[in-house]
Amino acid sequence: MAIHIDRVYGRRYVIELVRELMVRPEENGSLRSQRCPILVVEGFRGAGKTALLSALVDLLDQRAPHAQLDFETNRHATVPQVLSAIAFDLSRKCPGYGALQFPRFIVGQLVTQLELDLTDHSQACRQVIDALERQRGVDTGREVLVDTAGSVLGAVSGGAGAPFQPPASALGLIVKRLTAWAPRRVVLGSFQHWYGHRGLGLPHDPIDVLVDLNRWAVDSQDEDNRQRIDELLWAAFLADLRAEFSRGRRTDERSVNCVVLLDNADTELGHLFLNQLLRARRQRAAGGQEDVDPLTVVATSRGELLADVPSADRSHVIPDDTPSRLLSYITDRSRFWWLQYRLPDLTEDEVGRAVTDMALPWGDNQRLAQVVYELTGGHPASTWLVLNAVATSPPRKWIEPEAILSQAAPGARSQHPPTVEDQMLARLLVGISDAALGDLVTCAAAREREQALALASQDDLLVSGQANYGEVLDPILWPADRSAGLTLLRRLLCRRLALRDPAVSPSWSGVYARLRHTCRAAGDEAGELYYALADGELGFVTRRLHQRLDELTSIAWYDLLTFVTQAPHRHRHRHREAPIDEVRTLVGSADLEQPLTSVGRLVATLRIAADPFTDSRRRDLHLQIADDYSGVSRLCPGGPHTVFLDAARRHRREAEWWD
Repeated sequence: MAIHIDRVYGRRYVIELVRELMVRPEENGSLRSQRCPILVVEGFRGAGKTALLSALVDLLDQRAPHAQLDFETNRHATVPQVLSAIAFDLSRKCPGYGALQFPRFIVGQLVTQLELDLTDHSQACRQVIDALERQRGVDTGREVLVDTAGSVLGAVSGGAGAPFQPPASALGLIVKRLTAWAPRRVVLGSFQHWYGHRGLGLPHDPIDVLVDLNRWAVDSQDEDNRQRIDELLWAAFLADLRAEFSRGRRTDERSVNCVVLLDNADTELGHLFLNQLLRARRQRAAGGQEDVDPLTVVATSRGELLADVPSADRSHVIPDDTPSRLLSYITDRSRFWWLQYRLPDLTEDEVGRAVTDMALPWGDNQRLAQVVYELTGGHPASTWLVLNAVATSPPRKWIEPEAILSQAAPGARSQHPPTVEDQMLARLLVGISDAALGDLVTCAAAREREQALALASQDDLLVSGQANYGEVLDPILWPADRSAGLTLLRRLLCRRLALRDPAVSPSWSGVYARLRHTCRAAGDEAGELYYALADGELGFVTRRLHQRLDELTSIAWYDLLTFVTQAPHRHRHRHREAPIDEVRTLVGSADLEQPLTSVGRLVATLRIAADPFTDSRRRDLHLQIADDYSGVSRLCPGGPHTVFLDAARRHRREAEWWD
């Protein structure tokens, strides 16, 4: 069972948007490329970003030249290596496009590999010419791209077309035709001249530029040299693309751009690569050149890539309009260089559709959809894992999230297979060390960022150190945009906290006691009660709420109650009793006297009903909540209040949904 990406509206919109970004409209009888913003698709880990790129690969296969690359697995590569890998993949044969060629870029990459006598400039120039002459008649292009891409090439996954294998490289043909008689200035024909003018009208000698390129490559550890190499090779790469789409017998067939799909662009290399592309485009626009590059770029990000980009340079896309109208506005009326789109979580209806598609022979589809949606919040990867587990589990009398999470992940073959919960956490956290994971578990107990910082500042809590909190943990727990993935991650981390051995690590009670103290010191009553309830202090919380019933307005008291009863539970997975029986146990152990019983029972039932790990036997919970809201309403100084009566009616209706 799988959630098909083409059935999810937010993903369909992105696919349509990419289609529009690829279009090369006809102008004066010929196809022309149009300025194309970089599309950045954002989402939490497991939001479906990689699945979206895979769907785009399927769409592009044998329809347009394309390449896909993951910056996460190539974080130690260089920009020239990435460009070589992308050029190699864009060179695959494609109907209507043939095999795109990159002669200017290949010349530059070839020169970076030469061993020149840089102590004698004239000798170095002759060595460059001699080296290029030796390549004539040889399939240099593909070899150079393979050699200069390094390990990155194996990570590029473009279309299934045949690799680029022309009978002779473009460079070899040009050199063969011209070197027999030509002076130094025309040995490489138009490709040589390009390194002199670079399409910007520059007056440089092309061979001198190539010698300089080699000199920079010899000392590529120097940051300035790396920047010069990257800038020159980016310009050559884009010039080759413009040339391929602007002339030749296939020009009229190339109605869409080639496409580069870049996953996990939040890495340092991803930032550098895309910012250099943007710089090349902006400089060309500033120079008045109208022949824009025919390249559509889609990058995925968890939200860091555009964090520091000025709002004037980016447009936040909300699918309220058709992609064509959106792009018409962006292209014609503004100067946006980035399109920013946040992948939405699955809606409850989309989860319900996935449940219906499973065609289970048991259970209530509507009830199952609501349990799964409350558990995952619509986080795509986790929803897929949970539904796959449900599909492979035996029939159940009621739906138990705890049982689903604890069963072996479908398809696991090891002797000790990971559970569904293990797999969910692994997808939400990629590349996190054990020490960092332990500290995440500790800090995830905090409801607010300031409270997490207070925990991190205590020397005896974090194993990986306070500095690691700011660099690693804080961006994970407090990203710019909240999502279902973040909420789910915090829930799963708190479950890990509940299982801790107090003798080894900070315990559940120890962490929540510190958070409770932090809120008390700050005068945060709601936070203090929230953490006290998380620590099992039902009696304390009940007495304080009963006291505040006489001091607050009914609406303010209702809001305080709602906030506090969101507190997480400890070791709930060990209980198999019905939820209403657990309420009775909790209230009985709290030793509450009348008239506190109705308040305490209301706190306990609301807390368990709000817990997404509670099983589907919730009917009695909601009926009890309705009765206790009516009872609390009678305790109000001014008599019954509509906020409590309305809440009681809602819970009586809610009870009809459950077992």
